[in-house]
Amino acid sequence: MQILIIPLGFILWYFAYEAKPINNDEATCLWEEENYVKRTKLLNILKESF
Repeated sequence: MQILIIPLGFILWYFAYEAKPINNDEATCLWEEENYVKRTKLLNILKESF
């Protein structure tokens, strides 16, 4: 059962992370690269789990 729950949790976490509103200010520019790295790491984890 845990084999199904953990990948499902990552998928739901990814959708919630993508649905965050984006504010166009100076802080957004500073954090944009870090968010890109986090998203690519998460996508790599999802690809490895399938």
